[in-house]
Amino acid sequence: MKPLFPRPVLMAACLATAAAQETEIHCTDGSRIRGSVQAIGTDRVLFNADFLAAPVPLRLDKVLELSLPVHQDEGKGDHLATVTLSNGDTLRGELTGIDDKTITLDTWFGGKMEFRRSMVDTLEIQDRPEIFYSGPTGMDGWIQSDAEAWIFEHGSLRTVSSGSIGRELELPARTRFAFDLAWRSNPRFHFLFYSDDATTEHPENCYELICQGRYIQLHKRWSNGNQSGNTSLGGFANASELLSKEKCRFELLVDRKTGLIRLLINGSVKYDWNDPEPAAGDHGGAIHFDSQDTTPLRVSRIEVTSWDGMIEGSAPDREEGMIEDDDAPQPDNTPPADPTRIRLRNNDMVAGEIVGIDDNLVKLKTPFGEVSLPVSRLRTFTLHTKEERENWELGLYEIPKLYNGDVRAWFPDGTSVTFRLESVEDGKLKGTAQPFGNAEFDIRAFCRIEFNLYDPDFDELRSGFDRW
Repeated sequence: MKPLFPRPVLMAACLATAAAQETEIHCTDGSRIRGSVQAIGTDRVLFNADFLAAPVPLRLDKVLELSLPVHQDEGKGDHLATVTLSNGDTLRGELTGIDDKTITLDTWFGGKMEFRRSMVDTLEIQDRPEIFYSGPTGMDGWIQSDAEAWIFEHGSLRTVSSGSIGRELELPARTRFAFDLAWRSNPRFHFLFYSDDATTEHPENCYELICQGRYIQLHKRWSNGNQSGNTSLGGFANASELLSKEKCRFELLVDRKTGLIRLLINGSVKYDWNDPEPAAGDHGGAIHFDSQDTTPLRVSRIEVTSWDGMIEGSAPDREEGMIEDDDAPQPDNTPPADPTRIRLRNNDMVAGEIVGIDDNLVKLKTPFGEVSLPVSRLRTFTLHTKEERENWELGLYEIPKLYNGDVRAWFPDGTSVTFRLESVEDGKLKGTAQPFGNAEFDIRAFCRIEFNLYDPDFDELRSGFDRW
């Protein structure tokens, strides 16, 4: 008799934390099953749950989505290169090669990956930050003001009632805080950072971001010896998308030396606050998420990292702290229009052409001769001209084809990669795609995988998943 799960399979042992975290399968009939993955084959998944007497096999043609335990990024190097493909897929790693045909990244989850340049839409390079926290992956390390106010579910912290949840961290003077926030109706929450006490909703020293619907303001509480204060720093940020959407990404760039605190929402600069006395108080490194009422909140993709202090773009001008969001300038992250110009990380422009990479140095051919720069000094440059994008028949800008058997695997940071799944073996998803050919992906890199991507009968069901 043919075994149900012949090799190659992915056994639960390959998922280091699978037993400790609940997994969910969304099926094509609209049902959802919560439990744990025991094994994955190329055409079925072995699943177990408390209500089952024994693990059962589920056919993958009846599965829309499979969630997986969250795993930390294991990338190394002094920079992080982001390749965005022409189909919207995004992969990150260390830039190790580039020429007129290919772009090469060294990734922790797929080894060296060589991309067809004609299918790469953009390439962006940033310094690799030091990570102080990335998650959540569970409730360990979190402290609640009310033991039943927050729970961990499907890679997120979710409110059950009003209350605060905090975590102690050791932070430098310059820090980047980022998280996804989802809500129902209007968001009403506080985010506290540089707090001196994660155990209380009201620490004596902290910065407090206060969100009430579309309006956001920043307070500072401080105490030092016999002196203390509670100060509002500047005016209100106005974020109309908080009323039109039910999920946004918040990002704060904080410089405790200069007092600058920048707020971005979905990548758009909303406000620059300035603390006139950044040294006042005895601040710590804790962060808190504080739900103000019974409106449900879900917090995910929390990232607390170092920040180099570089500012791109400017905050919108405001009259008494208000502005219409459509008028807000965006950060200047776009490649230069001139293909002979290269943008550096300090926003300077250099005239030249990249001719290769050797030992983490980019060789540039400039009007003044050949020069070498560390890869980490680059920001972005033009890969395709407007004419190439508009004239596909030239073959210099291409969209990958769609194939039966394609899956979409999602990274914890919200980016994804699409490929045709061919086998699963020893913790590796083996597949192929036009932009990069054959690849082997470490299953731990992904938090969920989508199946049956191109069946129109499932479009409404897929878009209607209620993750609450």
